[in-house]
Amino acid sequence: MPSAPSRVLEHGGTVFGAALLLLIGLVHGVRTQTLTLDLFVVSVRFVFLEALSAVVVFSLFVALTGALLVREVWSSRSSFDLAADGPPLTAIVPVYRDHRVLDTSVESLLESEYEDLEIVAVAEPTDDATIDRARELAAEHDRVELSINGEPGSKAGAINHAVAESDADHFAVFDADEWIAPEFLSIAMGELTAGADVFQGRRIPRPTGAVETVAYCERIVFHASYKLVELFGFTNCRSSSTAFTREAFERVGGYDDMLTEDLDFAHACYREGLSVRQARQCTNTMEAPHTVADLWGQRKRWRVGQIEVLHATLRELLRGRVGRRGLVSIGRMCSSLFGSLVTLALASKLLLLLFLDVESAFLVPFTLLVATIGLVAWRDARDGRIDGVGWSVLLAPLLYPAFGILTLKSLLEYTLNWDGSWYHVEKTGS
Repeated sequence: MPSAPSRVLEHGGTVFGAALLLLIGLVHGVRTQTLTLDLFVVSVRFVFLEALSAVVVFSLFVALTGALLVREVWSSRSSFDLAADGPPLTAIVPVYRDHRVLDTSVESLLESEYEDLEIVAVAEPTDDATIDRARELAAEHDRVELSINGEPGSKAGAINHAVAESDADHFAVFDADEWIAPEFLSIAMGELTAGADVFQGRRIPRPTGAVETVAYCERIVFHASYKLVELFGFTNCRSSSTAFTREAFERVGGYDDMLTEDLDFAHACYREGLSVRQARQCTNTMEAPHTVADLWGQRKRWRVGQIEVLHATLRELLRGRVGRRGLVSIGRMCSSLFGSLVTLALASKLLLLLFLDVESAFLVPFTLLVATIGLVAWRDARDGRIDGVGWSVLLAPLLYPAFGILTLKSLLEYTLNWDGSWYHVEKTGS
């Protein structure tokens, strides 16, 4: 357990750091900038606050990334070559304290359009309740098997164990609470057999309430932010809604036992130059956190995990084991962390403009953000993935400064007192 002084230092550092970033944003925001236009015999000079130009740039960022995401989500799935049958495929479902939700993934996988499919639930040896439920499902369905994790203690170990125990050359990984679309595996196998090393679909929280809707919006904001990075060749692939070949798995050495093994896997695939096919129009759903504490704890775990992956990659760099792609990988992680911190400075600039009655400084990016969420949600509802979103979608702009505080707190926690433990969100099956 972290010591009390380190906890106090962590909390105090978060408050101080957030206040400092807000102050820096305010100081920079009140500076004036000048733009001069020479129109033949007349010169027109515009003088405005730096805060205004920062909000304009941010609005353009929201508009561009939002448009790219909407375009991808709304893209037709008819361009994919569906493989209804083909090589054996093993769907791996790592489980831990998931006895109440395991039916969700297993039953949806049993409805898959891909024929030659084996479903393996990999349970921890001490998780009796989940083992019992997995055993019951295996008894009810020929295609379902129970496997006891031979590398207990992590999701990465469960996946690695399942791959080692299987004779298949193609795999897909899902979480226990994940509902998988019937066509998903057919699309994934079509891409893998056509030459892709990894296939990555989109997984979204089910917005069944106010907190759950915020979680849904947060995923949209993050998926949109990934679009700029993907323009430069970096494609995310994870350990859920993901399919890969054995050859690709072995090239990166499998999944590493880390807090966010999926993020580490994505960067390992990039450094190896693997072909990753991203398709966010292929959407599965998962159970969202039901409380603010669970939402915060889960997202902080993911952020601490990102810092852990960055730390590990930097150590590899110091050992001379990181090439050009490794440097890009490091830059990708650093830009994500830095960008989140910048949102705190941006928040004070926005508040300054609102104080000066420049309401459009808030209304423009707010409208762009809500429009992006609305268009994506419309597609998800039309596809039957969600029933719709609630009023808490209006809280989406608060996600940006929340990202900043979350990143700041995660950096301090990892540096001062992180002991390798991780936050586990309770899943209820709702």
